[in-house]
Amino acid sequence: MTTHRLTLEYDGTDFHGWQSQPAVRTVAGTLLDAIELVTGERPAFTAAGRTDTGAHAHAQVVGIHLRRDWEPATLRAALNAVLPADVAIVDAERCAPGFNARRDAVLRTYRYVVASRDARTPVLRRHAWYVRGPLDLDAMRAAAAALEGRHDFRGFGTATHPGGSTTRTVAGITIETAGVEPDAPRAPQLVVISVRANAFLRGMMRSFAGALVAVGQGRRPASWVADLVREGAARDGSLTVAPARGLHQWAVSYSPSEGRAA
Repeated sequence: MTTHRLTLEYDGTDFHGWQSQPAVRTVAGTLLDAIELVTGERPAFTAAGRTDTGAHAHAQVVGIHLRRDWEPATLRAALNAVLPADVAIVDAERCAPGFNARRDAVLRTYRYVVASRDARTPVLRRHAWYVRGPLDLDAMRAAAAALEGRHDFRGFGTATHPGGSTTRTVAGITIETAGVEPDAPRAPQLVVISVRANAFLRGMMRSFAGALVAVGQGRRPASWVADLVREGAARDGSLTVAPARGLHQWAVSYSPSEGRAA
């Protein structure tokens, strides 16, 4: 048996999320079908995370165990030859035995993209959340500061398994904008919310985005986000969960000794 680490990129628009489900198209199911077609095997595998229906990934990491010792470049090329256009293997490498893409990850980065302008944004409709702008970025950044650190985030999401902890450590949050070009005043203002954390609850990133946009639109004060964190209560019913289409799984980090063959 050999262990391989695959890094995937996919447009989640036409998938019913990551996890395999009967009778619907999912990323994991599509990948497993491709692996079986290429290798003749249908192995169990681990993934760094699970994306929602309609969410996207730029560096989803998967660990698989195969009987044949494939050359990584050959395996990558063979899988890409049979995968559909909306998913691709962007990297492949041999790993140390026992590599677990979820358990061994030490840091995950998600980005949420908001398109702000007065008119709809058809070009960005599959990959960003359209809101009527402009957004107050300074207020959003002030609110985001309360999310950094180790907290019980049950007000923003649910545990990944029944009875699991809702405490997570957010290593950092940035809010950046591409602005509006002076010679293109009708172009949308693109706001990118980036969050680095040891792990995420279900719905956590989309709830972060919904809360920060509410602050940016002036519907909530920045202190409201701090109150949600401090109270540690179940999700506030008034908190908007941002749509999945603006969510982008961006990167997964491992310690130098993890995920590579000795």
